[in-house]
Amino acid sequence: MKRIVIGLVCLLALVSCHNANNGNDDKVIAKVYDKVLYQSDLQNVMYQGISHTDSIVRAKSFIDKWIRRQLLIHEAEENIDKSELDFSKQIEEYRNSLIIFRYETIMIEKNLDTVVSDRDIANYIEKGNVSMDMDENAIRSIILNMRKKELIEKMNNSLYNKAVKNGIFEIY
Repeated sequence: MKRIVIGLVCLLALVSCHNANNGNDDKVIAKVYDKVLYQSDLQNVMYQGISHTDSIVRAKSFIDKWIRRQLLIHEAEENIDKSELDFSKQIEEYRNSLIIFRYETIMIEKNLDTVVSDRDIANYIEKGNVSMDMDENAIRSIILNMRKKELIEKMNNSLYNKAVKNGIFEIY
C-alpha cells in the first residue's frame, strides 16, 4: 500500500513539473496513445471530507481504470474493421431517445395529477383489476402509471394532430 501511495505522489509530482496545456493550464495526469487525462478530470473523483490517503487511493484507482479503458478502446479500434466502427446511426437513435425521455419526464412533472383518491382506488378494485395480495400503495402505483401512459399518449396524439393540421409532414 505504501508503494502505491509513494508511486502516486511521485507521479503527481512529476506531472506537476512537466505540465502540458490543453488551453487552460490544466495539468496532464496520464497519456495513452493520443488520449490525455487531465487533472480536472479527477474533480468528480475527489470530494471534501476524505483523508489524503483515501484521496490518493481513489485517484490511483481512477487513473488505472482510465488507462485500461483507453488501452482496450485502442486495441478494439485497431482490430475491428473500420466499417463496423460507424455508430452514427445508433448514436443519433440514442440521442433521440434521451431527448424524448427528458421531454416526457418534464411534461409528466408539470401535468401529471399524482393525487390518487380512495375513490380512484375503489373504482380500480371494482373493475376487477386487482389480485388479492395487492395493497393500496401498489394500486396507487398502477393508477399513476396508467395516468402517465395516458398523458404521454395524449401528448403524442396532440402533436401528431397539430402536425397534420399544419401540414408539417408528408407521407410518400
